[in-house]
Amino acid sequence: MVSLYGYIDLILDDISEEIPVEWKVRAIRGATTAAKNTKEEITVVVEELLDHLKERNELSPEEIVSVIFTMTPDLDAIFPAAIARLYLGWDNVPLLDMQQMQVKGSLKQCIRVLIHLNTTKLQREMKHSYLRGAKSLRKEEESRGKCLFLV
Repeated sequence: MVSLYGYIDLILDDISEEIPVEWKVRAIRGATTAAKNTKEEITVVVEELLDHLKERNELSPEEIVSVIFTMTPDLDAIFPAAIARLYLGWDNVPLLDMQQMQVKGSLKQCIRVLIHLNTTKLQREMKHSYLRGAKSLRKEEESRGKCLFLV
């Protein structure tokens, strides 16, 4: 039984003991690029990105607090949140789509995701994924082995 104060109450041989549970809100980042601005292409790359993040971090919809997707202005064929809702069945997960800020010289046709979740893991245990052309966004982390980079 979980109490209001974040403790699990255990009864062992008529002895009640409280064990602290260290649940924290953590964040996982990811990004990918789409070769074309079509529903089909964006769906493929978003599903690929979510598969990697879900598998690498053992994500459960019950632990996800919220998910924010951003896309660069050159992508507007479909909402990434709609893909996540259908593909992963995240019906009860708050999802939000936003347009990525335009910065001169920044990566084009890019889809980013920020997943907030409740977990007992440390932030350094979160596994981020940068796929396709988005691998250029985190070159410094690739050398330290913190991210998954796929072409």
